[in-house]
Amino acid sequence: MSWRATATSFVGRRQEVADVRRMLQRSRLVTVTGIAGVGKTRVAVRAAQLMRRAFTDGGRFVELAGHTDPESLEEVIAQTLDVTGDLTAQLSRRRLLLVLDTCEHLTDACSTLVQSLLRAAPGLHVLATSRQALRVPGGHAVIVRPLAVPGGESAPADVARVESVSLLLDRVAAVNPGSDPGFELTDRNAASVAELCRRLEGIPLAIELAAVHVRRSPVAELLAQMDAYGGPDPLGGPNPLGRLALDGHLAPDGRPALDGHPVAPDDNGRWAAYPADAGGPRGRRSRDAGAQRSGDATTQAVIAWSYGLCSPEERLLWERLTVFAGTFEPAAAEAVCAGGPLPAARVRPTLAALVEKSILAMEQDAGQTAYRMPDSVREFAAARLAGTVERGRLRARHRTHYSALAEAAGHDRGHSAGRDRGEEMARVRAEPAGSDRGAETVWGRAEWSDLRAALESFAADPAARERGLRMGLRLGRLWRFGGMARYGRRYLERLLPITSCPDPVRLDALLLLAHLAAGGGDLGAAGKAIEEAEAPAARLGPRGALHLAKARGTVSLCAGDLPAAERHLTRSIDGLPPGEGAHRLDATVELGLTLLLAGRTGEAEEVLVRGRALGREAGDGATAAWTELALALARRTAGQYAEADTLARTALRTQVSLHMTFGRALCVELLGRLAADQDRPARAARLLSAAQRLWGYEVSPLLGAPILAAERDSHHRELRESLGRQHGKAIAEGRAMSEEETIADVLAPGVTPPAPAVPFWAPLTPREADVAELVAAGLTNRLIAQRLVVARRTVDSHMENILAKLGFSGRSQVAAWVIGRRQREQG
Repeated sequence: MSWRATATSFVGRRQEVADVRRMLQRSRLVTVTGIAGVGKTRVAVRAAQLMRRAFTDGGRFVELAGHTDPESLEEVIAQTLDVTGDLTAQLSRRRLLLVLDTCEHLTDACSTLVQSLLRAAPGLHVLATSRQALRVPGGHAVIVRPLAVPGGESAPADVARVESVSLLLDRVAAVNPGSDPGFELTDRNAASVAELCRRLEGIPLAIELAAVHVRRSPVAELLAQMDAYGGPDPLGGPNPLGRLALDGHLAPDGRPALDGHPVAPDDNGRWAAYPADAGGPRGRRSRDAGAQRSGDATTQAVIAWSYGLCSPEERLLWERLTVFAGTFEPAAAEAVCAGGPLPAARVRPTLAALVEKSILAMEQDAGQTAYRMPDSVREFAAARLAGTVERGRLRARHRTHYSALAEAAGHDRGHSAGRDRGEEMARVRAEPAGSDRGAETVWGRAEWSDLRAALESFAADPAARERGLRMGLRLGRLWRFGGMARYGRRYLERLLPITSCPDPVRLDALLLLAHLAAGGGDLGAAGKAIEEAEAPAARLGPRGALHLAKARGTVSLCAGDLPAAERHLTRSIDGLPPGEGAHRLDATVELGLTLLLAGRTGEAEEVLVRGRALGREAGDGATAAWTELALALARRTAGQYAEADTLARTALRTQVSLHMTFGRALCVELLGRLAADQDRPARAARLLSAAQRLWGYEVSPLLGAPILAAERDSHHRELRESLGRQHGKAIAEGRAMSEEETIADVLAPGVTPPAPAVPFWAPLTPREADVAELVAAGLTNRLIAQRLVVARRTVDSHMENILAKLGFSGRSQVAAWVIGRRQREQG
């Protein structure tokens, strides 16, 4: 299960979490609503974590804050789920909890898509966070209210027990953990602390921002600053900080209110939950809206107050950092945000100052640092830059920076048909021997939010669209192997008709489009792109014709026209010069697959062995995985079952480590067939059943179905006869396995664990087991995140769960536990 981890402790919210869990049991759509900064995401993630065992296929967290295009919503969700095929068809076979975070700017698109998905997928539940509930029939909403604020309490112990004060004290202590406490709740300051929490209206984000200053100044002074602060708020009115407690936005018990009266409860006496598509008690919705406007204004006012307490350098960097779509590293901040009154040498110290003020959250692992800005804090600063020349300048620097990173990463090296041969050879010679091109895909997925923002910035600027196409070509490998094929195809189709560019760029873009379309099963679109590529290819001469032949071979292979595929691929291999290493490698592997599908196993194996050697020389893990999988098919045909099993497992491990989004189903299917070949019928039936679920992830069963389909029915008959009554049980076990459990089962060394549990790793989940294994291998959390292609915060969360389940306090204990388990299993 992949969730966004948090660096601070979870305070209070038991009732809200219980409300969400209760509603998810009654409704397949629940929206967690509330004002900005109230903690909607924390509540949703906490509830989802506690319910993960109720969903066979686990859960997925989709962060939408950085996505603004309603038309790409389905694409974003499919990418998170690693679905390259039809999203609706895939979800229709899953029991999954999907968490959509920060939907308010995409409410209509989210509502429409969620309604469609819920109708098609009976096992799907959706938990959304939004300032406005999704409007889907049967959906419910849970309001996350501000934390309770002090009423008549006066004794320090009584004040400390109030939720908002408890959070304030927790965050004050966390400002400098391990240092001198510096602040205690006493008889002298208890009244001031209570007043501060009342003025902040119990809003968690506001409290966290204020906690920084509580460590440095007496609370009474902070209250005086609030009274004196009169700067305008983002809406243009007077700042409300000095009068928050007098506005009547909260009832005495801290509940949202209008004119001092609490929001009306529902028929069961609970005010926190109401049907999202119903009106509810009279007046409640308008009162809730009034409370939300008040709370949003309070949050923005506290952010504005924090802004006023920042230095000029801190304010400037805060505003400039809003150009980043996701997390960012110090080097990126220096490259994009330095300049003018903020020299590059001052960027890192200023980042540290913003972290101290809770404007930024810092994540560190093995000496690597990254930063994230909370959504509400980002919105405030972004509003100050909206429509300014500075904003345009920052976007230009941002896209230039990420375009340069894409170029430096060398995605799809050797792709250009029009590149000078001397330049091409220089690039090849400059690449270190054995470098792993697959790491480029891992990097691209980790940086995808900002890479995508840069691409969109290029696309929006008519004068820069050619640069956008060039950047897209550099990312072609990520689109092909990293799960972004939908976006890549849509981007190319959008830009090609409206962009003037040289023939080499146009040819490369059209051939990449043909590849993506064919891989997606759209042979008509692939053929059209090939036709459009003929003119620029002809103008580029022989090399253009050879690249076009390679693309024709790929499309013919996808179409099942094996003679044409062999003819075109052979021509391209024989004609391409040595400098075209990437093209020769791809063409060689595809030729081997073509011969294999044609039943010419001996010839296929000879070509594939040659392709494996080329792949190892190029350090191309992704293509090597396909080569080893094809060789496994060939070795099985030759009756070399043990070697085929080893090759298939190796291919699957590579696919998982590089987060390749296709080919896994074929690996599992092949390993199931090999289990049957080696007289392990129960394992074979379980894996073949599990493989059927995995096929939904694939773009097309092109490379698996033709060679295996002929024996599918006979295999099922043999397994049914061999297992008797146990056949149905094995099929049910495989059908119940999630993707992670299936892969853990397949890769388990020499054992056949019953699904869905994996006893070797009990009590850890399969994903936690992956993390534990990599900890034992000596990887840091950051490197684990890169290997598994998840957010580092997700790995942090998994580590917290591992330590809690095993009762350990450190990584060394986890490593020793893993090693001990292995030794006991082996001996």
